[in-house]
Amino acid sequence: MRPTRLLPPGLSMLPLALLLAQAGVAPVQAQTRSSSLSASVDTRLSYNVNSRLGGLDGAEWVGEILPSLSLQSRSGRVIGSLDYALGLLRRSRGEPSSEAVSRLASRFSAEAVPGHLYLEGSAAIAEQSTSPFGLQSDGSSRFSNPNRSEVGTAALSPVLRGVIGGAVAAEARLEVATSDTRGTSVGDSTQTGGSLSLSALIPGTLVNWGLTAQTGQTHFRIGRTTRTEAATATLGWQADADLLLTLRGGTETQNVQELESRRTSTWGVGANWRPSPRTRLQLNADDRYFGRGHGVVAEYRLPRTSFTAISTRDTSHGNGGNVEPQTQFQQFMALYATDFPDPAEREVVVRGLLSTLGLDPLSLARPGFVISSVSVTERHSLSWAWAGQRLAFGAQASRSSVTAIDTALTAVAREPVRQTDFSANVSYRLTPTRNLLAIASRQLTKATATQASNALSSASLTWTEQLGHRTSVSLSARYTVFRSATDPYREAALAASLLMRF
Repeated sequence: MRPTRLLPPGLSMLPLALLLAQAGVAPVQAQTRSSSLSASVDTRLSYNVNSRLGGLDGAEWVGEILPSLSLQSRSGRVIGSLDYALGLLRRSRGEPSSEAVSRLASRFSAEAVPGHLYLEGSAAIAEQSTSPFGLQSDGSSRFSNPNRSEVGTAALSPVLRGVIGGAVAAEARLEVATSDTRGTSVGDSTQTGGSLSLSALIPGTLVNWGLTAQTGQTHFRIGRTTRTEAATATLGWQADADLLLTLRGGTETQNVQELESRRTSTWGVGANWRPSPRTRLQLNADDRYFGRGHGVVAEYRLPRTSFTAISTRDTSHGNGGNVEPQTQFQQFMALYATDFPDPAEREVVVRGLLSTLGLDPLSLARPGFVISSVSVTERHSLSWAWAGQRLAFGAQASRSSVTAIDTALTAVAREPVRQTDFSANVSYRLTPTRNLLAIASRQLTKATATQASNALSSASLTWTEQLGHRTSVSLSARYTVFRSATDPYREAALAASLLMRF
């Protein structure tokens, strides 16, 4: 049986603390079933006191019922998963008094022609902030926030793969993606494109190569259409059994920073070093039309401690602002990618663990905000986690910057959005089925020349009890403070939740 892996810092603090609190429990064994269908109902009742709504005089009860359906296929011609939930929310006061909330996370790969033609797709529905400078609310808050909207995304990609002459792997791919924000056109976009790649298919060689040509077009409903084309040649050298070095060069044509298309040369270098299963260092640096881009991941794990540092700078074409929305299921799937390389096996482990912890796979681990143009996103994060037999601690600090680079935008629209995030938690496993968790977090959005800063701070205490294999209950208390020049508030909330799985 594989040992339980610590959740890499940089992921959500909630699953981190809960997982570490279970550090003495081995992960769920993978099942052999090729497909499964399950359902659950989460019933929640909360009492909220918000100064923005009049304090005690405007206190409200919020009832919520969230039935959900989960379908997974782990073998055969179609591999993937679909999680969908339709929630009904009822408030004792305020408008709207009733509200329907949809959540969706789906990803699949279908083998249309065995060994050659595949169809890959994904779809998601999640809440995001319309503006990072507007009213912000904690992810567990239930008060009506006019600055939050449902955002639906969908992507479809047919892929043709084959081998030329027994020594060259070839792949042709077409892509189409769309994003739609409920109630507004802000952030709505459509992306189309395609790519063709060739690479060496001779294992065990010290030198390998690759050629890639790709094209893409992004159309924002509020904005203009931009296009990019790129051709890249890659040369790789296996300098050591644990070290791979790469060199890239090519050209890129785009009309993002110019109204007319402009061609520039590109180059890049990379290194991937993994001296042990506990240590990983990955470095990539590229010179592109928007300047220097990079990606750095450094990770070191001990039996009870994990350190992670991540730094990235690249373009973003909408769908998520500084960080794209990510569900608890998606984060745990990324977490166990090293321990369980097989996606089907990993999915069984992740779903079993989420069930044990009483976590909703569709709940957001990290939200984002809507952007309406091609942007450069830069993010740096540093995290640390420690777990004892019953006590666990986790902490994270990150800084991000999102800057629109479309030359057709005004100077105000191209002002960078800079955010700083801090979070920490302490958890204690009272019994094998009972956990106590304290979380504190703070998000600071810095001021620009035309927009005022804001800060969202939150602290919560949650008690969770696993009543049985399919039933769990939780009680929580939360206090939130939002500081803003235009719409500040304080909120206190008590909540009880009962989750039943079928």
